[in-house]
Amino acid sequence: MRIAAVILPLAAACSHPSGSVIQAGRPFPVPTSRSAAVVIPTAERYIGVKYMWGGTSPNTGFDCSGYVQYVFARHGVRLPRTSRAQASAGARVPLTFNDLRTGDLLMFASNGSPISHVAIYAGNKRIIHSSKSGAGVRYDNLTSNRGAWYRDNAVVARRVGTEAQGRGIVRDLVAELRASGVRVDFPLDVGDFAPRP
Repeated sequence: MRIAAVILPLAAACSHPSGSVIQAGRPFPVPTSRSAAVVIPTAERYIGVKYMWGGTSPNTGFDCSGYVQYVFARHGVRLPRTSRAQASAGARVPLTFNDLRTGDLLMFASNGSPISHVAIYAGNKRIIHSSKSGAGVRYDNLTSNRGAWYRDNAVVARRVGTEAQGRGIVRDLVAELRASGVRVDFPLDVGDFAPRP
């Protein structure tokens, strides 16, 4: 088991042949006057809401990116609809516990597949997300046995602003995603493949 300063040791299958991690999009500068940590109390309100593929509402259920989009929208931040598109939002953040801040977005892809899942980093080595394998909105500890899937399959971390930046901080970077080798030809996220809790 690889345990080091790197939070999310990346599986070789999630890398380009050169060994570099597939990074979706280019960094998009955002002011840092406000912390996205303010979204966590909002995110926690929906713990227990069921997972629903394509879901965007607490009334009917959320998929992973629908949940993230909904939570950030409550704070005036407009994010794209899918995890692959959300991987272009904000600024790139290194995948280490020391660099991650509460409210950062983490994207996951298994075995070189397209990005299929997104979660909000909640601090203390935990994520909050709408998990297909976990049947809905929940916390997961990245140091647990179940958390190993997330550590091993994390490919992108992004930092977006909050209400202080308002709308328009996100660009549509689908062309850049394609140019970076990230597949964007799936209409919605397929979810995480972590072991069931």
